[in-house]
Amino acid sequence: MDLLNSSVILSDVYEIPEAVVRGPHSNAFVQFLQNWFGNSAALTRGEVDVTFLNDLTSSERQIAQDLLRRNLKLRYTHVIEGVAALGDLASIPILRAMLASEPDVSRKLTIAGALWKLDQDVVFVDCLNQMISNKNATFKQAHFHQILWLGDERAIDFLVELLEDSDQFVRFLALSTLNGLEFERLFFVPEAKLPCGSDAYRLRRKDADFRSMMVAHLRARNVKVVNGQ
Repeated sequence: MDLLNSSVILSDVYEIPEAVVRGPHSNAFVQFLQNWFGNSAALTRGEVDVTFLNDLTSSERQIAQDLLRRNLKLRYTHVIEGVAALGDLASIPILRAMLASEPDVSRKLTIAGALWKLDQDVVFVDCLNQMISNKNATFKQAHFHQILWLGDERAIDFLVELLEDSDQFVRFLALSTLNGLEFERLFFVPEAKLPCGSDAYRLRRKDADFRSMMVAHLRARNVKVVNGQ
């Protein structure tokens, strides 16, 4: 597909070589360009099914990685998360330099999350600890989902810890997520209608069988999310 003759309009804030604009490109690559460098609003809200990335050819994937890497300097969340989604290991040094100079706690956690996905960098765990102890409820609500990326017992401990959070909605997110992991389903119900209450998770927090079961369910959940199921 030729972008010049399509309805895709790329934003001029990004650095995009003219050769990339000229194309031609597959439909998957056009979707990539449209969502990351055209109108990214739906992508940033988490409303885009990005499984089309799996349909990129090897050369298109390399071009996509290069485009995201050269635009990391903008520090946009969807660009930072994009290099992780495409497994761009070459972006790791850039992300680490960005993290070292980033004053904003929210963007620091976004960068650390990308480093975790790319290289299991434990700085992500440190940033999650800082998030959980932060008194800004909006910050915690926005980054709550990243706890599950850990995929191990630390995620369960963080969720149980947040059952004591000062913010009611953060406490509900923690309790609903724990129920969702245990019973392997999403619950769109008020707290009073959840199968298990907070006390049940506090009591079982140190139980080895419980922790093993929750971690197994968490990892199965993470595989489904990665595969777009």
